[in-house]
Amino acid sequence: MGTGTFFVLLMYFGAPVELKEFTIREDLSECLSAKRTIQRSLRGGMSRKYTGSVHVSCKELTVQYDANMNIEKIISGLN
Repeated sequence: MGTGTFFVLLMYFGAPVELKEFTIREDLSECLSAKRTIQRSLRGGMSRKYTGSVHVSCKELTVQYDANMNIEKIISGLN
């Protein structure tokens, strides 16, 4: 187990909308690339607009993580 500051891909969804998924990414570029891929998948096909409740973002956060780099706890940076 360790603590560090990483770029994290955050996914908010549900009713009410709340943070449900979060994963550590290599760097900001990789995080933004993953975000774009997810947003394209959510829109589907040739649609340019997404009207659902899923919100995806990248943030630099300090987290506590396990041996497999899975986030156990967000320490700071979420505000």
